[in-house]
Amino acid sequence: MIDLINPELVACDAESLPWLGTRFDSLVHRADDQYRFLHDNAIVCHGGSLFAAWYNCPQGEIVGESCIRSRSSRDRGRTWSPVDVIAADHEGRGIHYVPVAFCAWGHRLLAFVSNMIGHDQVTHCEVLELDISNDIWRSRGFIAEHFLPNCAPIRMNNGSYIMFGRVAESSAVKPAYPAAALQDGDDLTAPWRIVRLSDKKLPLHPESTAWIDGSCVTALVRGGPNGGVHLFLSRDFGQTWEGPLANNLPAANSKLYAGKLHNGQRYLVWNWPDTSQQRRNILVIGVSRPGHDQLDAIWRIRHGADANLSCGPEWSYPCAVENEGELFVIYTSEKKHSVLTVIPSGIIR
Repeated sequence: MIDLINPELVACDAESLPWLGTRFDSLVHRADDQYRFLHDNAIVCHGGSLFAAWYNCPQGEIVGESCIRSRSSRDRGRTWSPVDVIAADHEGRGIHYVPVAFCAWGHRLLAFVSNMIGHDQVTHCEVLELDISNDIWRSRGFIAEHFLPNCAPIRMNNGSYIMFGRVAESSAVKPAYPAAALQDGDDLTAPWRIVRLSDKKLPLHPESTAWIDGSCVTALVRGGPNGGVHLFLSRDFGQTWEGPLANNLPAANSKLYAGKLHNGQRYLVWNWPDTSQQRRNILVIGVSRPGHDQLDAIWRIRHGADANLSCGPEWSYPCAVENEGELFVIYTSEKKHSVLTVIPSGIIR
């Protein structure tokens, strides 16, 4: 058994978890008459701006149309620009774009987006680049076959990039294997190599995220219908994997997002189990001490409805990025709205 969190916290009732106090909340985008479905946000800091993105559908999940839309903020999430479109099927080819993962790559901004021809029927992972001269996103081609990204690429100590997600065994079928995409070269728009974390299909949607510690990589994969997580370990920069391994992380059935703060603290944003059976009612953040592996402090970010934002009680599918002393955490509410919480990095140390 690997203790991902302090064992004393495992049996905590949600009501006993402290609230994250100092914070700023912002409604990034609300469902409208054109697109009533919104899910799976991404966020990145680039060129002095925040860029947030999600996928939109007219009524239901990946029904009729799925496009990637975005807004940006010049004041660190207080106000937002009009909606921009990163990827959409303007030519009526039957392509669904979902989801998106950002990458600030030097002076360039990339978006990695999976292409589908139906619900969970992934064909390719495409990379698009923001043309800053006219604020238009342009395709740079496909970087992998039937791969769906879940997290932003991370540069490892060996110079390679790693991006976590899931992959299908062939085109246009459900991506049921947790996977890492590896880029050993200097061009992130060139083809990536896909490595499965497991040779066995995992139930539901095995979305993956990870902590990187030198050559050691700890991957957390969404669990099955009863929650929990699948844990995988690599000791060679993601080339080979062992697992799934038993662990003690309580988690509802939903996507997680892991990361590192600039001082080496691990953090994880995820849905805590709810005894009221509202499986995505509680969104929490856990942190380790600097240089330690175990999460030993947990705060509630969301628990129930928010009357001020007219959102909730469901909160899920987080993504986060740290920049200049603040952690920006973006997530979905009710699969309708995009919400951002800004946390001063100092209060979670």
